[in-house]
Amino acid sequence: MYKLKLQAAVCSMLVANVSLLSVSQDAGAAPVQPQSQAAITADLANGKVVYMKYCFYCHGKEGRGDGAIAIAVKPKPVNFVRDVERMNRPDAELMKIIDNGAVQNPDSRLYMPAWKEVLSEQERWNVLGYIRELARTGRVKDAGGAAVVSTEKQQDTPSAPEGMVYIPEGDFIMGSATVDVEAMGLRFGSEPYYKNERPRRIISLKGYYADIYEVTNKDYKEFLDAVRGNVRIRLPTYWVNGQIPADQENFPVYTVHWYAAMSYCRFLGKRLPTEAEWEKAARGTDGREFPWGNEYSIKKLNNQSDFAGPITVGSYEDGKSPYGLYDMSGNVSEWVDAWYKPYPGGEDYKDPKYGEEYKVVRGGGWGGMGHYNLALYYTTSHREKGKPLEGYQDVGFRCVK
Repeated sequence: MYKLKLQAAVCSMLVANVSLLSVSQDAGAAPVQPQSQAAITADLANGKVVYMKYCFYCHGKEGRGDGAIAIAVKPKPVNFVRDVERMNRPDAELMKIIDNGAVQNPDSRLYMPAWKEVLSEQERWNVLGYIRELARTGRVKDAGGAAVVSTEKQQDTPSAPEGMVYIPEGDFIMGSATVDVEAMGLRFGSEPYYKNERPRRIISLKGYYADIYEVTNKDYKEFLDAVRGNVRIRLPTYWVNGQIPADQENFPVYTVHWYAAMSYCRFLGKRLPTEAEWEKAARGTDGREFPWGNEYSIKKLNNQSDFAGPITVGSYEDGKSPYGLYDMSGNVSEWVDAWYKPYPGGEDYKDPKYGEEYKVVRGGGWGGMGHYNLALYYTTSHREKGKPLEGYQDVGFRCVK
């Protein structure tokens, strides 16, 4: 019987006493967010392992309270996706429930045990982090892929300049806690995957505007024509006799080095985005893996699929970010205004290329830099690098202000 309680009802994670079970069905309320550093930096890969071993029998694979034995559990297992009120409670309160379990209901042989007697403290934090992730991703899915913004300050949205959108002031989740458990980095002869994306943390930004589209060949030529005779800037290598190839006016410009990209933005009264600004514009506030959600789809970006290079900007309507930006994954990678250095708190990983030799590149391109066609290269937290005086076959840019 005890074994049944541990492997079936087990981790019926937040099935606590009746006073904690008032369910909010407000799907349009604020999205759930980790609120403590311990939850933000939780090892989600380990959290998933623990959850699938103990929790999904009651709470279900997606955390919706519809596990295989949920019907036998009293009180009914919590639906983490729909119970917004509960999931917005402080981490410490939820951890107390996990630690101490639920009061046994006399009408049910299945109930939640005290997990502090079974799991280590770190494992409990990891599973809480994973549960919050299930809640966030489930609500995004229910909303048709659109992020529900909560941490951003309620304010009148300023009128955006033409071709730009406003990214509101507020918090967002930056970085990743993913672990390369399959050692793919080593197998592909690369640096360890994900380590330069740590730690996963909450960042607060002021409001700003961002370009909806990547800068196109047409945009860049207008800039070069305007500064001709005053500034010498190297032409894109694929232009023929200074002219854009036929039918590629609205393709993103590439082989443009970092300094030329910054010059273009400054000419228009803009600038390159910081790394944090780029990431928030790409993933919104819910920590999603890709601009459109948490499931990779070859149908939502250009990355060595049916093309041998960039294509017209904005071609993937379903691949937009929560703020409506196109091609934040795929087509061309994008320069940002940051040297390739460790994040604060991530100095334990010593990448020999850290320093002020490389600038950060974000977004994952169609493949010209020689990347393998792996989904991880197109996540919103993935970091690449390039020498600022070199142009690359799949690196372009967009501006902010």
